[in-house]
Amino acid sequence: MKLKRTEIKSYRLLQLQEQHNLCALCCEQIIDDAVLDHDHKTGLIRRVLHRGCNALLGKIENNLPRNRITISRLNAISNNLVTYITTQHTNILHPTYKERAMGMGRGRGRGKKPPKR
Repeated sequence: MKLKRTEIKSYRLLQLQEQHNLCALCCEQIIDDAVLDHDHKTGLIRRVLHRGCNALLGKIENNLPRNRITISRLNAISNNLVTYITTQHTNILHPTYKERAMGMGRGRGRGKKPPKR
């Protein structure tokens, strides 16, 4: 069965009700940014997610082949991700890092140039 565009909203609300208004990825309550997620390879609807969770999922899925990430490696990454990004590993700064206290660090490490005199 293929859902019609006009049926998306009602189907999303029904699914969300079945999920007890919780995002299928982060398990937090969805208030006003629910989206109906689907597999882009098969077209099959999966669950209802927060818009942000859906966007993150899309970035991950779209970049798996490009970065040669297998499902088993993705599983390991997801199991270690929170600990990894919340742990300070060294006290040595990367050469491209610009400290904000020095008036730099706008955008991708590029500060504003001082005015010419």
